[in-house]
Amino acid sequence: MPVPLSPIEAYRRWAPGWETDPSPIVSLESRYLRSWLDGLGGKAVFDLSCGPGRWLAYARAQGAVVFGMDFCREMLLEARKKPGLAGRLALADTCRLPLASGCADIALCALSLGHVFEMESAVSELARTVRRGGALLISDFHPDAIRRGWKRTFRSGGQSYEIETYPYTKERLIECASTAGLQLLDLVEPAFGDPERSIFERAGKPELFAQVCGVPAVLVARWIRP
Repeated sequence: MPVPLSPIEAYRRWAPGWETDPSPIVSLESRYLRSWLDGLGGKAVFDLSCGPGRWLAYARAQGAVVFGMDFCREMLLEARKKPGLAGRLALADTCRLPLASGCADIALCALSLGHVFEMESAVSELARTVRRGGALLISDFHPDAIRRGWKRTFRSGGQSYEIETYPYTKERLIECASTAGLQLLDLVEPAFGDPERSIFERAGKPELFAQVCGVPAVLVARWIRP
């Protein structure tokens, strides 16, 4: 059985292997979120749960001015290894961001909102950073998948771990963003497809892919500040 860990303890332990540990969730999220992260030249892009800096590096390669924050120091140490990210990272709580209001053309929170106990506070803070005409992008493990009993797990040192999650509903997320003055543009709820099949097969779980391939696995949403 997986050993339960708090989000901070989990990501401290997972940080060195996060990017080299094949994840069908990350693969699926990346396929959909990437299409909303184009044409970023000269824009201010803030990744407010940046982890090892995968989206910061992607945005910087397009000419964006980037800055990342995360609550896990070990993840930030991984991010600073990427070209151009050292000095553009900070340790911070998503619910209490040390940023001016309206500083971001794009604010991003990827695959982490479900780890925040005060979800409403986090969405309010994320929205606060978005300037008029700017966008907030959120991706996460799908709330319905959590309700179906899916777990956020990883392996490290031969041991399986389960990351503590705080469930919320899609409707609650939409309402929080609306209350914060944002307008919903897009919300997609994709299920695993052929690009993820090989990840399940390499993990020795082809039968699991067959069971879950029709079920929404991630939620990816985009809002603007009118």
